[in-house]
Parts: sequence; structure tokens; C-alpha cells
Amino acid sequence: MRFLYACFVIVLCALIFCEYVADFVVLQKCKWPEIKRKKYVDDPLRAMILADPHLLGPHRGHWLDKLYREWHMTRAFQAASRLFQPDVVFVLGDLFDEGDMVSDKQFQEYVWRYLKMFHLPPGIPLISLAGNHDVGFHYKMHPFFMSRFESYLNNSSVNLYTIKQIHFVVINSMAMEGDGCMFCTQAEDQLKNISRTLHCMKYPLEAECARTRRHPYSQPILLQHFPTYRISDTMCEDHDAPYIEAFRERFHVLSKDATDMLGELLKPRLAFAGHSHHFCHSVNRLGIDEYTVASFSWRNKVNPSFMLATITPDDYVVSKCKMLPQQFVYNSYLSAGILCLIVIGFQLRKCIQRRRQSSAVDHRKVN
Repeated sequence: MRFLYACFVIVLCALIFCEYVADFVVLQKCKWPEIKRKKYVDDPLRAMILADPHLLGPHRGHWLDKLYREWHMTRAFQAASRLFQPDVVFVLGDLFDEGDMVSDKQFQEYVWRYLKMFHLPPGIPLISLAGNHDVGFHYKMHPFFMSRFESYLNNSSVNLYTIKQIHFVVINSMAMEGDGCMFCTQAEDQLKNISRTLHCMKYPLEAECARTRRHPYSQPILLQHFPTYRISDTMCEDHDAPYIEAFRERFHVLSKDATDMLGELLKPRLAFAGHSHHFCHSVNRLGIDEYTVASFSWRNKVNPSFMLATITPDDYVVSKCKMLPQQFVYNSYLSAGILCLIVIGFQLRKCIQRRRQSSAVDHRKVN
């Protein structure tokens, strides 16, 4: 029975390591990037940015697939939040895989699961953006979906967040169609209001700004679900897509017109997006650094990652943090299984040798 005990210990160790320890081991290789310039370095903002968790709903995917991959997303996020202790966490859309397909009761359950998985200590905001799987592509957007997402996750078409004097403009990419629809018109009006707010931060002594109390000005950072316009990942300085796909405006990326409008109104210094499920670092159409963040879910990417950004009002540094690869877990369990077979084989060999020796002794006694 010793070999059964040995196998049990091997499997138990593999289980504990893969399900509870491995995320910490892998993520410890990541560090907050450091800004070398002296100004503002004493208190920079540290932002953790991830995208496309795609929590499964009631219609797609096997329940075991949902259980196991969401368990690992939970473990990965909790390990990351404990190790890095960010000031803010952004999730760049597609929180749900079936957000535009479920009833209101099912959406409530969706939101409960999401907030449980991505739970943070008090004082650390979790800012969740809308993606096409949350409220639908532009052609499918409906006031019901939009108001529901805003009600439960406190995020509308366009928002301005200021944290540690860093300004973030959060945008609903599906409302950037520019066709005069209700959502697009509302989003453009909100963008113009934010543009005026930023202008008054920069020029507080102008007559129209004098009566309004403002934060100190710094160029904003743009966050949305769709990347700004690019033809494909061939424009990336660094990417991890397994193959190159030509991008369609308004489907894979924003249109040229929407991209130019954001540049004109906001004059951002840095941009983050998701949607493609693969990492990309590019200098975009606006001439600024843009990071497309890979999917946080094994279901979309076997080697997921997220971004760590250290930001001050006049500088930033961004690094990619690789998460626990799916294949590593599979290989660990496979190795544990092979080791068990070796132990069983070794034990069986010993048993056979003992029986042979016993048979030989019995044979000599008979003779």
C-alpha cells in the first residue's frame, strides 16, 4: 500500500502547487516599472490594467470549463492584487461573454460573480468598461443594455476619472460610430464636456474657467475596449498574436474618424485597449504609445497577461506581466501522473521479484 500513499502525496502536491501556489510563483517575476525622472516619483500612481475576462454565461461553454477557468482567473487576480497592491484596477471591457444575451436576473448573477472574482480591498477602485459582449456591438446596442450596465457597474458612455492628479478618460468604443445615433451623440457631447474641463484645467485663468475649481492639468490617458485605428498587428512594435489578421474599422478597431476625433478633443498622452485578446505595443495614429492588453482568460489565450503602469502627471512607464500559462498546469499534472506510473511500475517490479524469489525457495524445499 506504500505506492498508493506515494501516489496520493504526489497528486496532492501537484494539486496544491498548481491551484494555490503557482500563480504567486509566476507573478513574483513581475515588478512595478520604475520612473527614473525625479519629479513626482515620491508618490506615483500604480495602475493594474487587464482586459477581456469573458465570464461564461448560461448558454455557451461547458459548466466544467466555466468552473475551472474562472477558478484560475480568480486565483490569478487575487495573487496579483496581493503581490502588487495597485492604486486602481481597470478592466477594459468584455467582462462577460453573454452580457447582451441574458435576462436581467441572469445579469445580476453575472455581476455578482464578476465582483466576487475581482474583489479588491477597500479604497482600491475597480473601474469596469463596457465591451461589445457586455452591451452589444453598435448595431445591437439598446437603452436596456446600456442602462443596465451603467446601473450595476457605474459606468456610462464616457467618463473622466482623476486619481492622484492623473486624468483617465474612459470610453464606450461602440458609441464611437459617428452615425448620429442616440448613443453616439450622447458620447460626443460627453467628450466635448470633458475636453472643456481639461481645457479649463490647463488655462484656469480664462474667463469661462475662473469660477470653477479644477484639478491641476496633465494630459489624459485614454482607456477603451477597441484599439484606435490600425490596419493590423504589423503596426505593433511588439505583439504576441499567433497570426496576423487584417482589422476592420468599427469592428476590430475604431474608425479613422473616431480616432482622429479623440485625438483632437482629448490630446491624450497614452492609450490602453483590449478586444483583440492579444498583446500589442504600438505608436498609434495619434503618435502616442498604445497598449492593447491580452485577454485575462485561458479560454481566449493560453498564455494570458496584464499590464502594470507607473504613472505621474508628466511621465509613465508600462510593463507586461505574464500570467500562469495553461500548458504549465497541464504539464505539471501530466508529470505527476507519469511519476505515479513510475512509482507503481517500480512497486510492481519489486512484487514480481519477491514472488519469483518465494517461488524459487518453495521449489528448492520440494526438491
